[in-house]
Amino acid sequence: MGTHLNKVGERMGMSEEGRHITPEYYLNSTKGKVYLRLPEGWQVANNATLNLEEAKNPISNMLIESINNPIGTPPLKSLLQGKENILLIVDDATRPTPREAILTCLLNQLHQYGVQSNQITALIALGTHRPLTETEIEEAFGAKIYREIRFLNHDCRADDLISVGMLKYGGELKIHPLAVAVDLRIGIGCILPHPFAGFGGGPKVLFPGICNYEAIRKHHLALMIAEWATLGNYKNNPFQNEICEAARLVKLDFIINTVHDSEEHVKTIVAGHFQQAHLKGIDTSMKELAVQFDQAADVTILSAFPHSEGPQIMKPIGTGTMVTKKGGVLIFYIDSIKGGQLPNILFEAFDAVFAMAGDNPAQLVIDFLREGKCMVPDASMDLNLALNTALLYQNRVNIVLVSPDVNKQQAARLGLDHANSLDEAIHSVAAKIPRATVNILPSGGLIVPQLTEKMQFNWI
Repeated sequence: MGTHLNKVGERMGMSEEGRHITPEYYLNSTKGKVYLRLPEGWQVANNATLNLEEAKNPISNMLIESINNPIGTPPLKSLLQGKENILLIVDDATRPTPREAILTCLLNQLHQYGVQSNQITALIALGTHRPLTETEIEEAFGAKIYREIRFLNHDCRADDLISVGMLKYGGELKIHPLAVAVDLRIGIGCILPHPFAGFGGGPKVLFPGICNYEAIRKHHLALMIAEWATLGNYKNNPFQNEICEAARLVKLDFIINTVHDSEEHVKTIVAGHFQQAHLKGIDTSMKELAVQFDQAADVTILSAFPHSEGPQIMKPIGTGTMVTKKGGVLIFYIDSIKGGQLPNILFEAFDAVFAMAGDNPAQLVIDFLREGKCMVPDASMDLNLALNTALLYQNRVNIVLVSPDVNKQQAARLGLDHANSLDEAIHSVAAKIPRATVNILPSGGLIVPQLTEKMQFNWI
């Protein structure tokens, strides 16, 4: 578990408005640290800032070490013997995987093992996300790699997906035909906390990454609020267990996953068996990102960091909700949204749901989940899950959104209050709650709260 840098309740300085200038208290953003001014009556219960130790090895060294000494499989060089066609299943732009650095080194190694560029295909594991444009692919992987190997976007609704078996909750599992045709499948991604799977990475690059929409829909809706399907929990997690079953059915041969610290730096790389190596990476991730919380606070202040794209930015709200009292306030800071704005379909989805829901949107979510239905059938699953979870969160806490890329009218369409700056948000909340306990999560998309038993709650 991470080691705290800051003492609980420590204070420094005073502002002219009676708020404390506290260099210890900040949020991470894509542009660096954003420091907070806290009212005199606010007492910090937990400041989830962790000790950071810079990784000693460059990514290239980490990668070579991991593929030569994998967990639960023979070395990659041995697995490649007699293999003609290699499929690299790579995550998309919604994750902070250092794709260009990883693939640059990996391709060099593959060439040293005798694999030619024309034997390698990179399949972008979109799940139900939108396809990447050719320009986005080149930007994500670098011009050299883009020209060297073939890239394909997965389409979860394609007619040529191949059936490989049945899942308990997801039903018939179909996958991209290349995953059946090739001789070796290598999944490449990163291990980050996930609100339902416990952690992403590992076999998740395969399911939902390169599978059919119907299996993804059934699985996600059936298990997103199941017992044990929670942030940071991998043990007995039904959401994650079915993902592993899909990887067994398809035979995901090898994974390469980066593990990150609370400021998104790569700490290590794990490689090998999709479950055993993943578990090792999760253990390391927990040491980097887990923080013990002894009490839910009246107010939680958190950043969306490192999330910046579309519906993905809603994920950290769940982390903040976990450590906030029911009826409390969550101040949610997003310094930058990719593309400068949220997708219009997200606003339209909230408009439609609020029109249907009347006074109880959370109950509407529960009703749709029990019926296995998406509220927005034509939209991606991540948008539907963002919609579902946001409405459940709003049933527990009041959320104030601070972002230069979302105005007051747009925030209202999402069911959120709005402030133009963190200072304005804090000042507004302090006027209503002059004396409050406060939790601060500098990297809301990375921290894994460890809760006491009395803090546990169910969505339904």
